[in-house]
Amino acid sequence: MKRSYVLYTTSFAVLVGVILCYVFVFSDEEIQRQIGATFEKIDIQTSHQATPLPPVEASPDEDDIDTTDALEQIQNIDEVYYSDTIGAYLVLTKNLEFFEVSGNANRVISSLQLNNDGQDLKLNEFIGMRMITETKIFAVTANGVLVTIEREGGRWVEQERKVIERIRPDDRLFGLGYDQATERLIIMNRKSGTTDVELLYVEERIIEAKTEQTEESTSEPNEESEPTEETIEVDAVAPEDEALQADEPAPEVEPLSEWAIESRKALTTTGMSASIQQKFEKFRGVGLVERQGRIYVLDSEELVLYTINPNEGTMNGQMVTPRVYGSTGMFLQDNEIFAIVRPDVFDLDAFVSVD
Repeated sequence: MKRSYVLYTTSFAVLVGVILCYVFVFSDEEIQRQIGATFEKIDIQTSHQATPLPPVEASPDEDDIDTTDALEQIQNIDEVYYSDTIGAYLVLTKNLEFFEVSGNANRVISSLQLNNDGQDLKLNEFIGMRMITETKIFAVTANGVLVTIEREGGRWVEQERKVIERIRPDDRLFGLGYDQATERLIIMNRKSGTTDVELLYVEERIIEAKTEQTEESTSEPNEESEPTEETIEVDAVAPEDEALQADEPAPEVEPLSEWAIESRKALTTTGMSASIQQKFEKFRGVGLVERQGRIYVLDSEELVLYTINPNEGTMNGQMVTPRVYGSTGMFLQDNEIFAIVRPDVFDLDAFVSVD
């Protein structure tokens, strides 16, 4: 009898706990949204990794994350971006190569050579990279060239390069961010020869494409080319053919677009301590990371991590450890900021946390 009482009491307690857990936890809309987003990321990563790709020489033991045989081809790293959406590292090198590396950092999933041959816009040092969607990546160079890399048919391919308009001669660009609400790119700028720092907001604008008909209508009439009666008879269109042409839909003209600086937002440093303000006078930023509404940039020479509040237009800084000295960039992984301290070969040991 006593055993039955204990059994019934325990079962009743478990049942009540399950009901209360559902009522107070799983019935909350925010928690349901987070759970749904987690499963969505899992689906994207699964489908992404399941896409058939030509094999790249990889380590025979995929569980050994210290194996670097498959990563020896990644040298002279310029930029690293970790995407938790697809669960992979994205890497750009000074050799104009793009790599997608597995999340455990032991194999190359895909690679792409960015070639300057036959290109009007030449690429130099990359200063920032940002994944916009799971199939689109933006990268920007120090001379203001915007590179678009998109995933098509299971492969990464480069699209048309575009120069960012309205860049001034004294602009010194670094870092690349993205404002999802306004779909604008964010670039840091330190004006040459000054201590002025600002955020550049870059947006895509549609350009009206000129059609042949528009060009003809805007051109000046030429008396010498005025058609004669003979040419009118030769070029005349029969009424029935003219009706058929009228029914045919006009060919759609692909709209052209350009990227241009839409606005500049100056940053104030009045809240900095005297010691940080002194280091800021020699400020040379590398990398740009966005986290929880803040922007972070690193001065790896003066060993200062700067925090920017874009809404208030303020900038402040704090000292970081000497381990980041000489760092060439930063990236965010699992909400933690890492600095690239050894860009010679891709290796997890080359990344140091600055948090």
